[in-house]
Amino acid sequence: MIKERPKFNWLHLLIFIVVVEAIGSLSAWLAGDIKAVYNGLNLPVLSPPDGLFGIVWPILYALIAIAGCLVFQQATTHRDRLMDATLFGIQLLLNFIWSIIFFSQSAYWWGLVIIIVLDLVVLLCILQFYRSSRLAAILMVPYLVWICFATYLTLGVALLN
Repeated sequence: MIKERPKFNWLHLLIFIVVVEAIGSLSAWLAGDIKAVYNGLNLPVLSPPDGLFGIVWPILYALIAIAGCLVFQQATTHRDRLMDATLFGIQLLLNFIWSIIFFSQSAYWWGLVIIIVLDLVVLLCILQFYRSSRLAAILMVPYLVWICFATYLTLGVALLN
């Protein structure tokens, strides 16, 4: 007997998007004047212009939110739901604190530690999310690529400053 998946809940999607975007905005606000700090740093080769971050992050947060909503709605076992939620929450927390530690506290080496752990947790998210929703896993890939690039930038800033 084929088990039908529940109908997609658009309200859940809206809630996920609003909450994840709000977490990203709060982190940026608590981090202070990110643009001024960024422009005052000695930056490594390939550092993008500051304006690119304001374009990329809202898109990434939307993709993260959609992925979270998909696994929330499509996980079929209690174990998968628990793992999905735990990993999703951990990566959001690490993402949230990274900007504050890096920009507000100028703790570049701690920022490097946090972002390396974030890289690993997002990779685990992708692997775990694949069990519940292939689309959710795929939606997390641009995020992983971007934070791997951000890891390079973080290391460069730590070394140069």
